[in-house]
Amino acid sequence: MNWYILPLTLLALFAVFSYFRGMKKNKWIAGFIASETEAILNPKDKEYVNIGGAIGYNFTYTLKDPFTNAKGTFALIPRQSAFYMPVVLLLGGKDRYYLTIFTAHKLAGEGHIIEERYFKKISQTITGIEKLKQDRITKGKRTYVLLWDAPKLEERLHKVLEESEQTELLKHFCVYRDNSNFYIFMEPKRYGIKALLGSLYKHFSLFWEK
Repeated sequence: MNWYILPLTLLALFAVFSYFRGMKKNKWIAGFIASETEAILNPKDKEYVNIGGAIGYNFTYTLKDPFTNAKGTFALIPRQSAFYMPVVLLLGGKDRYYLTIFTAHKLAGEGHIIEERYFKKISQTITGIEKLKQDRITKGKRTYVLLWDAPKLEERLHKVLEESEQTELLKHFCVYRDNSNFYIFMEPKRYGIKALLGSLYKHFSLFWEK
């Protein structure tokens, strides 16, 4: 028996074990993301479209008034890949959750709450950022950049940040008047979606145009 047969066999067994364990873990994560999101938004209708097996889902909800619909994506790191997963972790890869909620209501303006490190990556992509007022607020161990166009949004953004739960998971929250939508980018954690999304969601009415 050649000397390399045993190491190759063990390596193959490890890869197979990692595949099934990773698939199971990602399926579990996808399950709680969907259930926690649905518990908050209570959609009238829903559709999930799988992205590459265990990688994640695109989803669309039909919502009740005063909202119209929601579109989102959750993209999961490749836990099923024994050899690629370490590279992803080394590069700082994390699960990602994006959600856009549309409303028929007219919104009061444009406002953002952005985790400071993430802000440094995307600041150049925010159209008209030079026209927005800016502030920095520290909550817990993280600092957030607040941006707004209408003066009345400043106090409302501060209130949302101060009263929201588990904001350490938040990367970007935006209320955008032109498209009448709210946008959330966060890291999905068990019970974290329910806590953060739920606390943001209950403050959405602050941004209705009076």
